[in-house]
Amino acid sequence: MFPPRFFCSWVTAWVKTLSRWAGTDRILVEEFNDNWDKIDTALKGNADGVAALQTALASCGNCQIGISTYTGTGTRGEEYPTVITFPKMPTVFFVRGRGTFFAAQGGASEGSLIVYDSGSAQIRDALLSWSGNQLSIVSSNNAKYQLNTDNSLYWVLALYQMDA
Repeated sequence: MFPPRFFCSWVTAWVKTLSRWAGTDRILVEEFNDNWDKIDTALKGNADGVAALQTALASCGNCQIGISTYTGTGTRGEEYPTVITFPKMPTVFFVRGRGTFFAAQGGASEGSLIVYDSGSAQIRDALLSWSGNQLSIVSSNNAKYQLNTDNSLYWVLALYQMDA
């Protein structure tokens, strides 16, 4: 739960507040009970801290992140769709390749494609089709618009609902 260095320094500081006895000392009930009270207070403080962290963590979101890559083949058109298979339906996903950026919602019939070349950019809608968790992108224009430029590395970032 705590980094070892933090935990060790905390324990060391806390232990120094407890009463210490030599082997020949007569243990007094008051000192003994005082030590137990200190231990109980410290344990309660630790439990309260854990509960606060669990509450904070629960409000941090419900998202899983998936990352994958593929290399374009240069093909295009309906006979050669670009196919991306996700482990489950993404809530939203992004694809980044040389001169392209694409964003869409999982299951959507279109997404936004940005194509840039020689200092200018074009933004266009791209049509999508889905079969379960498998996405197909087709462009009759050219392979770049299909996210399939020959020998170009593409990065796919997908966000998934935790409960999906």
